[in-house]
Amino acid sequence: MLKDQFTNYGDKMFDKDTATIVKNHSLWASICVMIPLFGFEVIPFVIILWHMYSKLCERAGKKLDIGSIIVGIITNFIIGLILFLVFDLFPVLYILKWLPTYLQFYLSGKAFIETLKEF
Repeated sequence: MLKDQFTNYGDKMFDKDTATIVKNHSLWASICVMIPLFGFEVIPFVIILWHMYSKLCERAGKKLDIGSIIVGIITNFIIGLILFLVFDLFPVLYILKWLPTYLQFYLSGKAFIETLKEF
């Protein structure tokens, strides 16, 4: 229910095709982080995130440069690893792990699109 309400709000931030890209990647990332891999969830998380960025770049007719990709991957690994380790250390919170992942993908998608508009 909460996911549906957020998705309906989030879809207003994007055009229909872009919203579909962000929504699909958010869903897959949320599913992947629910698999208990004790910190290694960050690997599929980062892969899905950068696949989303790649698709958004294609949609905008832009290209990712290698410097942005390297810095972004390192940053996402560090932040993702910290976030996932916190959830792994507190099993009570583990069931809620999908929610910040879904929200992060939506907000990250919006921020990335805004960045693409500036270039």
